[in-house]
Amino acid sequence: MQAHKISVKIFAASDPFEPAAFVPVFHHWIQNHSVENHLLIDVADYAHVPAGPSTVLVAAEAHFYADRGDNRLGLLYSRLLPVPGSFGQRLTHAVTEALKACTRLEQEPEFGGRLKFRGDELAIKIHDRLLAPNTLETFAAVRGDVEALCKKLYAGKPFTIEQRNAGGQTLFEVTIKASESPGVAALLGRVEAGAPAGV
Repeated sequence: MQAHKISVKIFAASDPFEPAAFVPVFHHWIQNHSVENHLLIDVADYAHVPAGPSTVLVAAEAHFYADRGDNRLGLLYSRLLPVPGSFGQRLTHAVTEALKACTRLEQEPEFGGRLKFRGDELAIKIHDRLLAPNTLETFAAVRGDVEALCKKLYAGKPFTIEQRNAGGQTLFEVTIKASESPGVAALLGRVEAGAPAGV
């Protein structure tokens, strides 16, 4: 699998926030150069779009969204530029960056400890209909890498991987659900401990 435009969404446990609550936080990230290996450029506010991307932190390498797609708040990390390595390594990189962003957001004083992310569910998309059409063949091609990642994340606990809308015209997407819900900091520690050097 050669595709590199991978997005990962990690869902919030609840959404008591105003639509524009993430705008000042993301501006602070730009001012403080808070995201390593990312050139942060601008913040776009789409809070007026129902069930949409809400707030976007634009970087040269990827976009970070406070995303309310499907009416569910979550942090969405969408990779634009390729990273070296196999598809499994690129997937691990995207999940790692998403978890880092979630961990950082949970600690932001603007949210007063009210923002928590679920550790038992992830949504992964591949934004490349040519290299990764929404077919069963694509699912078969990536399933081994997704399973290997899940084994790191959930430390041997049960999980499921399901393809969403197989055969449809939408982007290829899988949802991962686990029997336990560790915090994002715990998941980050697990995936970083199992990642090859440089990933």
